[in-house]
Amino acid sequence: VKNIIIDLSQTRYCDSSGLSAILVANRLCKGSNGNLVLVGMNEPVKKIITISKLDSILNIKNSLTEAEQML
Repeated sequence: VKNIIIDLSQTRYCDSSGLSAILVANRLCKGSNGNLVLVGMNEPVKKIITISKLDSILNIKNSLTEAEQML
């Protein structure tokens, strides 16, 4: 698997362990010439990703359809 879409619409909180797992998945996808795409982020999760400046590194889309089109 080289492309992964993670739907975070049911995720209400993300701590440093969750961010680390997302970054590892992103690195593995890029290492396989693929992409990791995050979709459906709720405001608290979006805020922690923005504060961490990961929004400039990660692929973030608003919907599953947009994510699928990207891949």
